[in-house]
Amino acid sequence: MKVTHSLISSLIVASTFVGVAIATVNQSAHQSASEAQSTESATPLPTITSPLTINGIGPVRVGMTLVQAEQAAGIPFSVPDLGDNGCGYSKPQGIENLLFMVRGNQIARIDVVRNSTIKTLNGAGIGDTRGKIEAMYPRLIKVTPHKYVQGGHYLTYIPPKVSDRKYSIVFETNENDVVTRFRSGKLPEVTWVEGCF
Repeated sequence: MKVTHSLISSLIVASTFVGVAIATVNQSAHQSASEAQSTESATPLPTITSPLTINGIGPVRVGMTLVQAEQAAGIPFSVPDLGDNGCGYSKPQGIENLLFMVRGNQIARIDVVRNSTIKTLNGAGIGDTRGKIEAMYPRLIKVTPHKYVQGGHYLTYIPPKVSDRKYSIVFETNENDVVTRFRSGKLPEVTWVEGCF
């Protein structure tokens, strides 16, 4: 009888320890999952003022429709005034000096103009000199004379990967060879000097 009572007491104590251990493991696992979720949600999402790449900016990509771009960026875009050639420009709400060329209902190129602080992935932007651009993209810049600015140039980035060469970045410089605007997108639209016109 004493042996049975002692055995039952031991089993109750052991069960209590196992229960506490399981509860502790579950709590730790739940806490770790919560911390991971918290870390993930704290990671900043790319924004529409992220660095410009050869085929997009932030979550917006060349080839998207405006509806897709709005969903990706989380902000509305203006309705472009499409000309006879089906080409026009859209502006994202609340962001100055950033234009999206829309052609055939899809984004074809992205223009960074005037005093924008947006940079390329390599850090190139408005106000940089031709020499600085060429140093950032060694042996990957093709220089051609500007059509309208005497002494100015177009600095066209040629991607090193052949598979990327359907896209490009074009920097425009003034007579002092300082970048005044730049754009990225697909060929041929990214090379159009007059844009949609």
